[in-house]
Amino acid sequence: MASSSQVVKLEYYQTDSNVVINLFEKNADESKIAVECEPKRLKVTHGDKILLNTSLNGEVVPEDLCYSVKPRKIEISLKKKDGRFWDSLEDKRKDEMDAKKKIPTDRWGAVVKEIEEDEAEAKDVDGVLKKMFNNCDDDAKKAMMKSWSESGGKVLSMNWDEVKQKKCEYKSKDGKDDDDE
Repeated sequence: MASSSQVVKLEYYQTDSNVVINLFEKNADESKIAVECEPKRLKVTHGDKILLNTSLNGEVVPEDLCYSVKPRKIEISLKKKDGRFWDSLEDKRKDEMDAKKKIPTDRWGAVVKEIEEDEAEAKDVDGVLKKMFNNCDDDAKKAMMKSWSESGGKVLSMNWDEVKQKKCEYKSKDGKDDDDE
């Protein structure tokens, strides 16, 4: 099972015929490096760690890919299908469309979009609570209502087995409840 993907620092340069990408991963074990290439996509992993997973700005010839593992980096050379100059390595428009379709990419565009959505939702606390409430079973709903009302809006539990047997009170980090302060 792959761990959460991580983006490593990279540099790239291009000639008329090739794009060369340097992924800065120290002491990579060559036997654990996997490079998957399609005409418009490149994915590089080191064991369970995703180093790069992106749409490419132009088409490449996957069969002509070559890479080498060095002590401080992995160097990947891709042969361009045509001699066109690429404005950037990544096809940001394609990555953004994939992010909207929930196709995982490991580049910043998808991460930023997810953060923006979370921030917009978090601004509406009532909306978040309603969404949580509507998406849980009856026991969780009972636990939420009991814990919220008994604690004066300071405790929210979804565990009915825990909440049904005792009164829900807020305890600060030092162990005091509201009445002790």
